[in-house]
Parts: sequence; structure tokens; C-alpha cells
Amino acid sequence: MQWDKVKTILLAILLVVDSFLAWNLSQNFIASCRRDHEVLANVRTLLNESGIQLAEEFSIPAGESLPALEAERSIHAEEAAAAALLGADVEREDLEDGSARFANHSGESILFRRDGTIEARLEAGETPESSTDREHIAELLLAGFPTHGGVFQAAEDGSVHLTARIAGVELFDRSLEICFRNGWAVVRGRWTLELPYTTTGSNIYYDGADALLTYAYQAPENTVIRKMSLGYRLGEENAGRIPLVVCWRIQTDKDVEYLDTSKMTILTGEIS
Repeated sequence: MQWDKVKTILLAILLVVDSFLAWNLSQNFIASCRRDHEVLANVRTLLNESGIQLAEEFSIPAGESLPALEAERSIHAEEAAAAALLGADVEREDLEDGSARFANHSGESILFRRDGTIEARLEAGETPESSTDREHIAELLLAGFPTHGGVFQAAEDGSVHLTARIAGVELFDRSLEICFRNGWAVVRGRWTLELPYTTTGSNIYYDGADALLTYAYQAPENTVIRKMSLGYRLGEENAGRIPLVVCWRIQTDKDVEYLDTSKMTILTGEIS
């Protein structure tokens, strides 16, 4: 009987502690939501004074800590990828600009450029009609290619796009487009065959509100900002290495632009 009373007291204490923790978490959540709402309202006011507007559904993305990353060109990885796509009997041609072209006797080929650009021509057989078939054929054609867990997604124009995330965010200009024409698959895009690696031991925090204000003060008047997201872009190749530059992708009513967080400048349109 005494032990039953002790258990009852212990359960009551646990219930009180759990209730307090739940209440505390709810208060922290409410306070965080209130702060986010106030920040967004203040930013709207500042931008309106500069002639920049935020779409009604716009929300400032949470800041993130990202590592400094770099990708490296690998001749061995290019040879392995060419063998996976074209078979073992391939001929290699080194071009004057540093590119490497592989081809087989069936007319299939793949070109690797120094900046990570890839162009390939692969035999696909009959042109797939449904989006599911196109995705399936694209996966089969690129079997053995280092997709790094990427996702194949069919587009409305009949092509299939391969994309993959890195460090939990998107690498905006690393993607491959697979188009089916007359029994062939044409693959074009920019890709890193080797996984990017960290160049420093610490991450850097990137704040969404600060980036939004930096972008807005450089944007043309009457711009409407609809959405923004944090990610990487592939930088310029240097001695076989390609740095990954952290940037914000800004979608407006006029265009898609990128804010380079290292230079605090706007990059318009496609990144090359």
C-alpha cells in the first residue's frame, strides 16, 4: 500500500514536469512566431519605402549554417563515367581547351569540359511517351553515372531533369537535362562527378532577412519579390577545382536572380 502511494506521487510529479515543459515549448514557439512576424512586417515597411514590394504569400526563409565546399575535376572519374555510359570499348580524345571526349563505335559519345559542363549522346531506342517511361529510361541510360542520389523528374516539354542536393540545400546550376530525339538521348548540363568536399572546419551562418535587404537595395524599383531560397552555385574553374559559392536565389515578378553572399552582388539569369 505504501508503494502504491509513492508511485502515485511520482506519476503526479512527472505529469507536472511534462505539463511545464509543454507549456514552456509552446511559449517559445509563440514568441518565435511573433518575432518572425515582426521582422517580416518591419522589412516590408523598409522595402516599400524603397519602391520594392514583397508578395502577399512571401515569408523570410530561416537562416542556415553552411560549410565552404569545393569540387575537383577527376580524370579517373570521367573515365569511369564514360565506361559506365558507353561501355568498355571507348576511345578518348583530349582537346586543346582541356576538354575530354569519349566515343564508342555505336556513335555514342560524351564530352567533359573543364568547368563541369557535360554533353552526351546516348542510344535510347524508341522515344518514351509517358513521363514515367521517360524517367525510367533516363535512369537506365545513366546507370553507373555518379548521380549522388539525384532525382529524375520529367518536364512538360518531354525532357527529364536530374538534380541533387548538397549539404541539405540545392546546388542551383548543377543539373542535367535529358532530351529524347529520334531514338537518341541528348544529355546536357553541368555536373560534379566527385562529391564536393569541405575546405574549412567551420560553417558560416547566412541570415535571410539581411540577404533580403541587401538584394532589395540593389533591385530595380517596383520589383515584387515572390520567393527566396539558399543554396550553392558552381564558381569558375581554377586549376581543376571548382568552388561552390553560397548564394540566395530570388524569384521576382520579372526574373530569377541570384545574390552572391561573398560579393553581395546580384547575378541575373543563368549561372555559368
